[in-house]
Amino acid sequence: MLLLHALVEIASAHPALPGPLPPPRNAWHLLIRAENRSPAAVDRLLLHPPMGVWLNRSLRRLRGLESGDGPLWSAVGHLHAIAASAALLAGIDFRGVVPAREGAVMLPALGLARIPDTADVAEIVINGRKAAVLSGSNSVTLPADFSEDAPGWHGLRRLRGEHEGIVCAPLVDDLDPYRDFLRIRAPERLGDEERQGWQERFGNAWRLVSEQRQVDPRGIAACLSSVVPVPYAAWPEPFSASSPEAYGCVLLNGATDPLTLAAALVHEAQHIKLSALMDLVPLIEGGLEEIHYAPWRLDPRPLRGLLQGVYAFLGVTGFWWDRLRRAEPGPARDTAAFEFALRRAQTASGLRTLLAHAELTPRGGEFLHRLEERLTLWLAQRVPSVPKGLASDLIHDHRLVHRMRHLAADPEPTARWARAWRERTDPPGELPGTSVRPTRPEAPARPALARLRLADPAGFARLCEGGGAGLPGGGDAPDRADLDWAAGDTAAALRGYRARLEADPDDIAAWAGLALGLPDGAARTTLLNHPELVLSVHRELRTAPGTDPDPVALARWIGTRTHG
Repeated sequence: MLLLHALVEIASAHPALPGPLPPPRNAWHLLIRAENRSPAAVDRLLLHPPMGVWLNRSLRRLRGLESGDGPLWSAVGHLHAIAASAALLAGIDFRGVVPAREGAVMLPALGLARIPDTADVAEIVINGRKAAVLSGSNSVTLPADFSEDAPGWHGLRRLRGEHEGIVCAPLVDDLDPYRDFLRIRAPERLGDEERQGWQERFGNAWRLVSEQRQVDPRGIAACLSSVVPVPYAAWPEPFSASSPEAYGCVLLNGATDPLTLAAALVHEAQHIKLSALMDLVPLIEGGLEEIHYAPWRLDPRPLRGLLQGVYAFLGVTGFWWDRLRRAEPGPARDTAAFEFALRRAQTASGLRTLLAHAELTPRGGEFLHRLEERLTLWLAQRVPSVPKGLASDLIHDHRLVHRMRHLAADPEPTARWARAWRERTDPPGELPGTSVRPTRPEAPARPALARLRLADPAGFARLCEGGGAGLPGGGDAPDRADLDWAAGDTAAALRGYRARLEADPDDIAAWAGLALGLPDGAARTTLLNHPELVLSVHRELRTAPGTDPDPVALARWIGTRTHG
């Protein structure tokens, strides 16, 4: 409501507004009338996820902080469509002008009217129990139940999941231009078959969410307001996202199985809850610098983002702990054990960073220590050796790749270390300092192979026999060394990673794979603790003609002089 009031005040004084629409205050007064008649109707609109997206986008445009799609008057004039929706929900007779876009009029939280012309505006007429959208000689009559389809009208529909008396029924929003908080998106109505597919997957996923009690399923249901199908691809894990600007909204790529979808719903619900909490209760001061390592992200993150990730993955850890306890021995149990071990380790790593670096409020400190208590219980649980080993390797793998991609050793000290190697003299007494230099990350291959080995041993065996062709879920064919690592053939994997580094000494994934396969000793310890130093010195040495030092020998030499 504060954002809405700010928008009305700024828009009322803006020289480019209101365009062909009535003044913004007209819509504001209609909203007041609707709230007096039916507070619940206006609450429904204020909590409709696209509302926050539109408000924030429009305010940024009005303040010159964001370029827009289409004329300013049309974007800000969406306020009149919101007020019209409020009047419809509250049962107020009304006649007014609203913006139209590409032959359509969106009435937020209700549905979309198709008008067969290219007019920039249309009229909404509400008289008793009848309502229509008028454009020239064209008219679209709205049905009594707005969620139903009618000639020229697409109603906003819902998904429904119900299990053990717990219901979750979010909108499946394929209409609102502000439904996707990452970009303005034209209506993309799901066909009957697509919608049925979403319903089946959601229903099956909700059963899994409802079965577990590590994260209150009723709380998850209460804060999932809308699901937005999006085409964004993400590999090796499916795409999902939420935003504080779109409370209750989850963007999802539909190409996923019920188990993965259930974990994504838990994950995003945790984000949504924490965003709401942080609006009400300060937990952390500052924390906006994007310099910290997040073990679930390929890019450096701010502490506030780290807090979001810790809370989200705490929920995911609980979900997989529940699946581990329920699953019968076999692939399902191995998969749950792996995901549980991986997510608890990632959460613990992020929590340690927060406790060490974040400036917490008293409530924030209490909040994190409560999370720590829960996580401590899960860290003490036993996990079978193969899933645990793969998860441990991937924790190392992610950190190694992150450090080599985003940390740069200071040039002058690095050059002195390289000179000491060439001249066979003692290196400097101190390690070079490092700085964060974000670069474009690449999706890792090894997590997908680990998951395939555990979830589908026969499919993984076929993949190995076929030399890596036909990896399920997309992505390039995996390298032979990565396949050997996933299969547990350490010796073969080491040979493969050495060969890759001979062919390309800057192959960061191969450097990380080399560290995973080395036996305990100075070389492995150095690569695990200071991979960016080994890589930087190796690069410096290669600047001299004919110099291509053995990676393992160099890592061992650095390790014996740094004690790891």
